[in-house]
Amino acid sequence: MSRIKKRGLDYFPMNTDFVHDRLVRRILKREGDAALAVLLQAFCSIYSGEGYYVPAGSLFYDDLADSLYQQEASDVERIIRLAVECGLFDAALFNEHCILTSADIQRQFLFITKRRSSSPIDARYNLLEEEAVTADATDEDVAHTGINVTEKGQTETFQSENSEKPSQSTQSIAKQSIAQQSKENSLLDSSLGKGSTEGADRTSAEEGLLPGEEEGQSRREEEYLQKIGGLKPPPDGLKRNLDGLLFNLRQFGIPPQEQYAIVLKSNFGVIGHPMWKGFCALRESHGKIRQPGRYLLSLCRKGD
Repeated sequence: MSRIKKRGLDYFPMNTDFVHDRLVRRILKREGDAALAVLLQAFCSIYSGEGYYVPAGSLFYDDLADSLYQQEASDVERIIRLAVECGLFDAALFNEHCILTSADIQRQFLFITKRRSSSPIDARYNLLEEEAVTADATDEDVAHTGINVTEKGQTETFQSENSEKPSQSTQSIAKQSIAQQSKENSLLDSSLGKGSTEGADRTSAEEGLLPGEEEGQSRREEEYLQKIGGLKPPPDGLKRNLDGLLFNLRQFGIPPQEQYAIVLKSNFGVIGHPMWKGFCALRESHGKIRQPGRYLLSLCRKGD
């Protein structure tokens, strides 16, 4: 008997300053601390069920209320609707399909399940548009499983493009890919000095890197994370919010290389920098801004 494919997740990451998020604080101010338990239960239901959404009907509110001590189903529904109103969940899909999801939730789901053979998102609920759609997704795949996002699809595309050139060896393909990666790294270095956003590295899943290069990419990301952890704002008396900046950068899944560049170009998250308005624009775009890191870097360049 074939094994049943798992849909949901066994875990999901949560930032340590989740309760300090502006949207969460707004909800807690209106509904009290008990609203935090409702939100956590909602996220657990989303990630453990379908993995990126959950139907929010009357049974959903009853189930959440049963796991809480002082909240009734009506209280849970009121808190969830407030969360939708504040933008924690997508309002359009909630009103049209009565489900709870968001672009950030879907992006996190795809990131965690990128090692699976497939990570389908129903086309009706997809908020990422072309951001996470592979180039080889066929109409048949979309008709049966929605949008199928796979690492295998990118590998097959890479192989099919090069199969038309039989005289080109595997070694030459690897050299070309390494050269391309080196070129991108040099462009990123230039962006740190000049504020350019045209060369920031993408993750290995997006670029279809070879196994050896993927390890190198991971090492570079770890190096940049260490650099970010060691950054300290200069003692010049300016008001900054470096912790809030890093929280927002992680929330939008921006690669460490771009995070490092944005921290430096924004003067360590100085208050009043144009970049802060950029985060509001990213939230309101619901994933339509496909490269949030480069978008923020462009705002940093304007603020110089």
